[in-house]
Amino acid sequence: MKRLLLCSTVALSACRHEPVEPAPPPVQVHCVHPGRGDIDDTLSMRGRLEPPPGGTLLVASQVAGRVVQLLAHEGQRTASGDVVAVVDDMAARDTLRQAEAAVAQSKATMTNVDALLSRTRALVERGIAARQELEDAQAKAESAHAGVVASNAAADLAKRTLGRVQVRSTLAGIVTRVFRGPGAIVDGSAATPILELAAASTLEFAGTVTQMDLARIRAGQQACGSVIGSTESLVGVVRVMPSAIDSSTGLGTVRVALEQGSASATVGAYGQMQIVIQRHQGALLIPASALRGAMIDGPEIAVCKNGNVQIRSLKVGVYNEREVEVLAGVEESEFVAVDHVLGLSNETAIRQLP
Repeated sequence: MKRLLLCSTVALSACRHEPVEPAPPPVQVHCVHPGRGDIDDTLSMRGRLEPPPGGTLLVASQVAGRVVQLLAHEGQRTASGDVVAVVDDMAARDTLRQAEAAVAQSKATMTNVDALLSRTRALVERGIAARQELEDAQAKAESAHAGVVASNAAADLAKRTLGRVQVRSTLAGIVTRVFRGPGAIVDGSAATPILELAAASTLEFAGTVTQMDLARIRAGQQACGSVIGSTESLVGVVRVMPSAIDSSTGLGTVRVALEQGSASATVGAYGQMQIVIQRHQGALLIPASALRGAMIDGPEIAVCKNGNVQIRSLKVGVYNEREVEVLAGVEESEFVAVDHVLGLSNETAIRQLP
């Protein structure tokens, strides 16, 4: 009886089947063909906007006195000829009045001397006066005429000095520093500047690069970038290569001359630029979103083929945030996955989407 029950149990067990798990549905993946196009080999550098060497100017009054008005502030853009400050004109007006009085006096003296010369010449011709008196009269007349010329020159100088109480910008630029405001005393020389201007039309991007990167940069190469924290674009060409490397940092400064109007940011603003080292034309390109892994470790891609995935190693050339140049690992006629790439493995079933 026990043997019969055991056989029945074995028979029943043999009739049971373990449940088979259904296969996971195919993963929907967007796949694209590699394409041909141009891609730039670029070198990135950080730096700041600066005027070129010699592109800053100290603006000082040419008249000694007290500043009564300051018409500019830091960050303000000025055109050539704009009035940026006004100096007290009382002393200049007094000097002009004195010069005009001297002109009037010298002209009156010249009139008297000319009349004396005329009378003396007539007397000499009649034989009444000596020849020496005529020569003395001629000398006095010449001296009087010279006095008029000198007094007129002094008056012209006084007028120009009065006009200089309005301190004007001599170039189109940006006010970078203000040294003196209303009430300050200036001595009429560059020793007491009122403000500093930076030439706005010739701004440059001064960036630092390593000695190794310097070997790839040449004057005349195109560059583009932007100011940090701004959508403002910077466009220019490499103008100057460094003549020396900083011994403490091992870095050199590369200057990029910006196109006029490409940057209206504040002088000193930091940014980033990419120098175009070389353009690769007709390169085989794939979207950067197709890559798996880091560039330094050797990236991979997921190739879409016959409803499955093949994971392959990829040899890349130039790349940027959007595209990658393929040197080996995929053909132009194949498809590569551009989404879910990290979750795919060999032989993963997929449903290919365009």
